[in-house]
Amino acid sequence: MERKEMESLFAETAKIHTPEGLAAYHAFAAALTTPILQKIELESIMRKLFAVERLAPGAQAVYPVAEDFEIPVWVLPGLGYIAQNFIEGIGEEVFIPTFTIDASADWKISYARDSRIDIAQRAAARAAKDLANYEEECGWRVILPAATSSFTGKGLLGSRPAPIYEIAPSSTGAGYLSKELINKMMVGFKRIGRTLTDLYVSPEDAADIREWTDTDIDPITRREIFQASGMGSIWNVSLHEIQHLGATGLYNINGSTSAYGKFIADSVTEEYNAYTLENPNVTNADGTIGTLGETQVLGFDLTVNDSLVMPIRKEFEAHDDPTLLRVQKQGFFGWAELGFACLDSRMLGLGVVDRSL
Repeated sequence: MERKEMESLFAETAKIHTPEGLAAYHAFAAALTTPILQKIELESIMRKLFAVERLAPGAQAVYPVAEDFEIPVWVLPGLGYIAQNFIEGIGEEVFIPTFTIDASADWKISYARDSRIDIAQRAAARAAKDLANYEEECGWRVILPAATSSFTGKGLLGSRPAPIYEIAPSSTGAGYLSKELINKMMVGFKRIGRTLTDLYVSPEDAADIREWTDTDIDPITRREIFQASGMGSIWNVSLHEIQHLGATGLYNINGSTSAYGKFIADSVTEEYNAYTLENPNVTNADGTIGTLGETQVLGFDLTVNDSLVMPIRKEFEAHDDPTLLRVQKQGFFGWAELGFACLDSRMLGLGVVDRSL
């Protein structure tokens, strides 16, 4: 729908005492669905990492397991839950549970009378951002457990350590995101027949890259990094800067005494799955740093992304909320139904940067 049509329709919604006004309200809320979905596609980090599969009506969110006979599979039961891992048997398929995430927004009817469509558009943008944030939390709740778990072996498969990479404290490249750590992750991926294609880092990690000198990398590569504001790619590894990673990030794996963050180590062993925090990063309740320590970067092989899957049973649809009219407001609500899973954790790798050094 063109902008002028949207503006005219929005102005009509102010006539709440007429059937035409109520019909316009219904139509305007429905028309917000498309821009909301477009913004979710732009904002959602996980729609770039996960293979999105829009299910046909009645279709099941079922996927074949990896080529091995048994493999750990991680699935997310719902928003806010801890991902669960289990072993699929020979020739079995895995069923991914789907769940709903919702968003809503409202504004005063007076904005419709004044044709302030920008207010409604801002509300729609906020709803899209909220949905993208929900998707991000769901994605990290699958990725981080899968990247920090070891596999003890079953059937014909041998044991596998967790794909965790770190530079020894006394070695060159320790204490910051260094080319040595990236190179170590690249070699680790190659050893299991994979390729490190994408690396997700924090703003502090991106700052480390911008501070690399001629002794770290050759002048040509360094010039390309500065031209790309510290991002771009290094050795064909694409770099992505993520706000919620790093020492003050919501999704950093923090020490057991932290009061902030989604991932906290065990209070007795100071471990998170098979990842032992030698110098834990500790955060205060307001998200500030109590003790600077270990942060993580996440590496992926996205050559053929058939391991991180995101089945969508229902995309978000905006519906008008008539109950708001009694308080002189308008608005919309809606929900999406989707799922998240990691079918094969070998396409993941976790790099540790100990910033306490």
